[in-house]
Amino acid sequence: MDVQNWVYEYLILQITFSLVCAQSKILFATQNASIKEFDLQTRKVIVLLELGATVYSIDYDYKNKQVYFPRYFNNDIMRFGYPAHCIVLHKVVSTNNKPAGLAIDSIHNHIYWTESVGSIGRIVRCNLDGSNVIVIAQTLEYPFVIRLDVNNSWMYVVERFSKIYKSSLDFSIQTNIETIYRDVSCMDIDMENERLYWIVDITGNLNSGRVDGSDVKTIINTNCKSPTCKNIAIDIFGTNVYFSNHNQLAMGNTSQGTDFTVLYTDTNRIDSIYSISGKRSTSLYYVLVFISTNNYGSII
Repeated sequence: MDVQNWVYEYLILQITFSLVCAQSKILFATQNASIKEFDLQTRKVIVLLELGATVYSIDYDYKNKQVYFPRYFNNDIMRFGYPAHCIVLHKVVSTNNKPAGLAIDSIHNHIYWTESVGSIGRIVRCNLDGSNVIVIAQTLEYPFVIRLDVNNSWMYVVERFSKIYKSSLDFSIQTNIETIYRDVSCMDIDMENERLYWIVDITGNLNSGRVDGSDVKTIINTNCKSPTCKNIAIDIFGTNVYFSNHNQLAMGNTSQGTDFTVLYTDTNRIDSIYSISGKRSTSLYYVLVFISTNNYGSII
């Protein structure tokens, strides 16, 4: 084995080791309640911040180490520094009605979010400090989820009862990916493999398709079906897919036909999950997963 190959394999091992070690802790936020830290090794849960709000999305500004989230019924976007010895909550900007989806563009220092009045909604953008609010798109049909591929200047949007599509960041170009006949309220992107993942609420099927709309298939059946059970949160980290199974945080694999493991059970429904990983920044090799639910819950 020559030196170059040895160094290459050593780096691969180091990165893999970093990824494994990084997943030892999970951050999660609970609907109408708190943000907590969950240790995967010890199963210990620490409450970091009491919220008292409904949160359907969370994103992270990795350059400034700030967590951002919209408060659905409070009509605003908040942030706090993480990691930090003392959590201090800041209001970033007031929004229109019911902000649901949120995405951070750390490269251009922008926040994108969705908001709706009834079934009619829009996508709005501002700077990370809340200044320069601009409406990007209007008269959308209940936009609920937004994800960004900043490197390729695309945003991915779920209009909850009609379609999943990608659009240029200025909304001048749109390409349909999947027509929705049932409720879809969560979606995430695997940037490396150029695939989308989403859950169909009425069937509980966790589906995946390429970003061009091809090769759509069911990866996992979560056994959670509306209206008695809802899946409204999903996040991808490497080959792991984290998703809410009503009041459970579950983890499966992105391979088709895999089972899943329940990592955490709360007393109320989980509404949002987010992981910070190399897919957002090549300098980050750790994972933080956010959940949204209520009360302290139990771990199994």
